[in-house]
Amino acid sequence: MFVNSSENSINNEFLSNSSPYLLTLEVEELISPPSNTRLATRFRKNPSFSSPPRPLNRFLLFRRDFFAKMKQQGMKMTHAKVSRLTSEEWKKQPAEVLRYFEILEQLAKDKHKEIYPAYRYSPKPKKKLAKL
Repeated sequence: MFVNSSENSINNEFLSNSSPYLLTLEVEELISPPSNTRLATRFRKNPSFSSPPRPLNRFLLFRRDFFAKMKQQGMKMTHAKVSRLTSEEWKKQPAEVLRYFEILEQLAKDKHKEIYPAYRYSPKPKKKLAKL
């Protein structure tokens, strides 16, 4: 089986031990799709009538790790505040950290594809509100 060059370069970057960002969660735990979300639960119960959850993007991976870090430090706050703080931290990150999470995003998509092989992104059109 041949591995394409982008996957090979991703693996090579991960094999180097000089990570630009210190993760709180293990990589495998971070890139695995969450199984306790509403969409994941609904899909598990009845896969023929609901769609699987979407794969996590780089910001959501960063937020997931950032939330774990806050929890580990014993900080208790609302999800809105965690999201606000995560957004501020994300904007401060150097390019190599953003690239690191881009690689994690690709790994998360690959993992998602293993778990949900039939997944296809198909956005639903928004319903127009009636004007009064």
